[in-house]
Amino acid sequence: MVGVLIRMKLAVLRHSTTDAKRALNALGHGAGVCLAVATLVLAFLDFSRPRLLMDLLAVTFALWALGWMVGPIFAGEPALNGEHFRRQPVPRRTLAMGLLAAALVAVTTAVTLLAFCALIVFAARLSWMAVVVSVPGVVLLLLLVVLLSRVVTLLFRMLARSRLGGVVTATVTAAMVSLSSFSWILIIGVSLLLEYGFPPAFSSVVRWLPSSWSLIAVEAAGRGDWPWTVAPLLALAGVVAALFLAWSALLGPQRIARPVVRGSSARRTARRGPLFRGDQGAIYLKELRTWWRDPVRTQGIVMGPAFSIITALFPLIFGFTAAFPFVGAAGALMAAATCANSYGQDGTALWLTLTVPGKEKADVRARQLAWLTVFGPLTLALTLAGCLLHGDPALVPWALAGTLTALGGGSGLLAWVSVVALVPGPDPHKSKNSPMDHGDVTGQSFLTFFLVALAMCPALGVAWAGHALDLPALLWSSVPVALLTGVLCHVRLGSVAARTLRDKGPELLQLMRSGKPASAAAETDADAAESPFTTMPGRRQTLMWSAMAVGVLGLFPQGLAPLGIKLSGSPAKVWFLALHVPEPWQWPVIAVMIAIGLAGLRGAYLVYRTEKTRLQAATPAGPGTRA
Repeated sequence: MVGVLIRMKLAVLRHSTTDAKRALNALGHGAGVCLAVATLVLAFLDFSRPRLLMDLLAVTFALWALGWMVGPIFAGEPALNGEHFRRQPVPRRTLAMGLLAAALVAVTTAVTLLAFCALIVFAARLSWMAVVVSVPGVVLLLLLVVLLSRVVTLLFRMLARSRLGGVVTATVTAAMVSLSSFSWILIIGVSLLLEYGFPPAFSSVVRWLPSSWSLIAVEAAGRGDWPWTVAPLLALAGVVAALFLAWSALLGPQRIARPVVRGSSARRTARRGPLFRGDQGAIYLKELRTWWRDPVRTQGIVMGPAFSIITALFPLIFGFTAAFPFVGAAGALMAAATCANSYGQDGTALWLTLTVPGKEKADVRARQLAWLTVFGPLTLALTLAGCLLHGDPALVPWALAGTLTALGGGSGLLAWVSVVALVPGPDPHKSKNSPMDHGDVTGQSFLTFFLVALAMCPALGVAWAGHALDLPALLWSSVPVALLTGVLCHVRLGSVAARTLRDKGPELLQLMRSGKPASAAAETDADAAESPFTTMPGRRQTLMWSAMAVGVLGLFPQGLAPLGIKLSGSPAKVWFLALHVPEPWQWPVIAVMIAIGLAGLRGAYLVYRTEKTRLQAATPAGPGTRA
């Protein structure tokens, strides 16, 4: 059974992995190898303070366990899971054993094993008996994280069927995105810890985690304390066995609560006022209810504000609160990026709109107004709260300008992107439990994020000019500029989205039904039959996304963020590299980081443009092909 499932998993991966997935997997595996090597390097640090070194390894192992718990939740459905064998007469324990063996045959498992070899390195610096103890310790630790990830994933997916699960999913996702965006702050944290050490209470808590028990056993073997050598290993083996039994029990069919749909009578709808009357009003009311009742939309409501709040809390480590006024703007920006696939989330329900002539504009406008209704008051309240908590009135016009532009620009851009860069997702009644199973919207989210950020530039540029020239009137004029920019984006881009929906509706419906663009047999749209993202070879995909990552990290967290801190006159260094170098070199470092970011983004665009040009050149000219 074990061999069959391993071969089955390898066959599924071999026939289902596209070049785009291979490129993203290569990036992830490369990052994982770098983290594993960094974990090994920790074990070679100065051994004059073994307790501090042990604390560092305990925290690192706990972070690896956390990654295994959270990562698979957002990686989509695994190649093999228990639901695939629901109708097969296979005992649960046998199935669990086979699936566990298949899970161990993976690149991620090998990378994690490499990281856990730091335990053997640490043991080698103690005694040869500690090395002997470390080998079963590494095996048990690897089994712990793999089984923990499987159990947590199953429990999480059972929870994700509800709106509460959507809230939890969005909060965890926001925390992971924020942590990954600023994870290099750990470098500064490690340097401080190497100098001052961990607080005793924190050290005790980390050592009591199961991920540290192998480390405790190895340390006890090094000093010859055999009761404390055997007891942690036995306890860890018991936890592994308990997780295996729990996973075996959860592999069976799950009971799903029957959804209850409550409608409203025509009389109650008529009493709601003129805003809800007519075609646009009816669609607007439907969208508001969808935002409230759909767990996927609940994730969208929580994701943006949660990301902005968690990101603003990071600088509190250094006592920096100047990010608080911009929580609302960041929340609106992230909300636009994560909600730009509204038509893709509806699945093939688009045919309901297309079969009623002339209703495309009402549908687009209603979706824009519903998004503003949900996120407008929320982000403005966050902006107000952030300004009050920070207490510096000089940042109020900056915060208002950013929030208003993000709201207006976001409402227009998300409507436009949702039709011109639609990502097909499953119909709501077939929706999966993992966020990534609703369609890979990474590229779409990046596009919306950068376009909304670009729309914010005019208003923020006016604010910067007012600040640089010390003209309060010019500084505050950024607010009406932001309002005007937002209104223009909302109106113009909404109209363009409605026309595109009217003209390209059948092609979009075909895309959502089949998951592929319309056939090249439609000669008038032959040049749109293939996308560079689907035809680009794996190496170019890897190059493009690597350049994109370098561009994002260089331009925003390492370039524009310290630039804003320097302009504000704040003495806080936070975690930005440019602010930690001597004063004469800060401006050159900021300029270099911005240049690196722009170069990375341009490199990603050039790779994409080259592939698109190649596709256009390879498209055979026909009588109906557009020039």
